[in-house]
Amino acid sequence: MMTFSTATCLLLLLAQTPAAPPPPKPPAEPLNVWHAPVAEVVSGTSLVLRAEVAPAWRLETLVAHSRAAGESTFQETAFELSADGTHSAVIPVPAEQRVPVEYYVTARDTDGVESVRFASAEKPYPVLIDVPHSLLEREALLEVYGQRRSQVGVFAEYVDYGPTRIADTRYVDRYYRVEADYLYRLFTQVGGLRIDSIRIGAGHLRAHTPPFGAALPEAGAPPEFTPGLDYGFSEVDVSLHPLFGLGAKLVLGGNLSGFAAGIGGKLRIGRPHGSRAELEGEYTQGLGGTGTLRLAWDTVHRFPMSAAVQVTNVPTGPVGLRLLYRVSYQLTDAVLVGAQAGYQARTSIGGGPTLGLLTSYAW
Repeated sequence: MMTFSTATCLLLLLAQTPAAPPPPKPPAEPLNVWHAPVAEVVSGTSLVLRAEVAPAWRLETLVAHSRAAGESTFQETAFELSADGTHSAVIPVPAEQRVPVEYYVTARDTDGVESVRFASAEKPYPVLIDVPHSLLEREALLEVYGQRRSQVGVFAEYVDYGPTRIADTRYVDRYYRVEADYLYRLFTQVGGLRIDSIRIGAGHLRAHTPPFGAALPEAGAPPEFTPGLDYGFSEVDVSLHPLFGLGAKLVLGGNLSGFAAGIGGKLRIGRPHGSRAELEGEYTQGLGGTGTLRLAWDTVHRFPMSAAVQVTNVPTGPVGLRLLYRVSYQLTDAVLVGAQAGYQARTSIGGGPTLGLLTSYAW
């Protein structure tokens, strides 16, 4: 009979006993995301979202899902690691957007598990839009003009000061002027000032005037003068306040006498598109100077009007006084037509009428 030693029996017993299972693997460290929501964002800028993540090695992707309120589809913007160790996502906000930005945040960890970390697709977080007052005012002004920022116009007038006698000779004193211009409305803030519009144009003026101040010849009547000017001009209007603005004008031209230059300025009290008072001054070499006080109003629907008192020595003569009235009709939202009538005199023995026509097209 075979016998086994005690040691052999123990070895056989140990060989038949199953090995103990290995200890369980510790669970992975959870991914934590901290995000402080933004209350509002200025229109025309970017909504910047920031988040802190720990531990960073557990993050695979962090995504902001955003949309304008009322839209059905969310746009995805990935967070990126910033220099300070936080993660940020930049979402542009168009200048014309007025409804809130809605968003929620999701994260995917290194195990491939994706989870919602802030708000949700069903209940996104709203960020209000802060619209600067200057932008609201600009939009209101453009709305007044039907979003038409460009305008071309033509103005023509005939001015008769009446007959004048010098040395028993009767002279006419009159001129005509034609101007064409292009205007562009900006309503843009630059350095604290609002640039309302810029205007460029060209003009043609021809006149017949008595020989004011000319030495009398020994025989015969002194010849009449025929001053004139072909010129171009540029003009800019700015607003210091919604009810107060300034304008500046530069004139460059030429005639038979040579080069001519001129400058002008304007002070406006009231809104540029409504009832207002304007004080204007202009001087051009070879033609003379003009000062104008104008009152304009638009209280009659589609019939803007203005009345003006003008002190002037244009073209090249003694100072005279002009009374002017202008009425326009808004034929369509883009087309304006109008007429001007008035009376002026600059000597004690006569006066004459003013007739003018104007039209403009805006787009």
